[in-house]
Amino acid sequence: MNKIVRHYPVAQLPADLRENLPEHRCVKIKFELEEEPDKRQRLSELAGTGTNVHGNDEEVLEYIRALREDR
Repeated sequence: MNKIVRHYPVAQLPADLRENLPEHRCVKIKFELEEEPDKRQRLSELAGTGTNVHGNDEEVLEYIRALREDR
């Protein structure tokens, strides 16, 4: 995980972050990326979920057979 630590003057912080902090001091700011859930999906989960853009099953098989016969 990436983390960045900076020392920063309170006076330069946005107003909402400056609240209740001494004006002439510095603060330590830590920036950390939030963890994202694993969005990967197995290819087998996607099989058969899309529309067939190559025609019906028989048309696809005919095309494959034609390709084989060309060899």
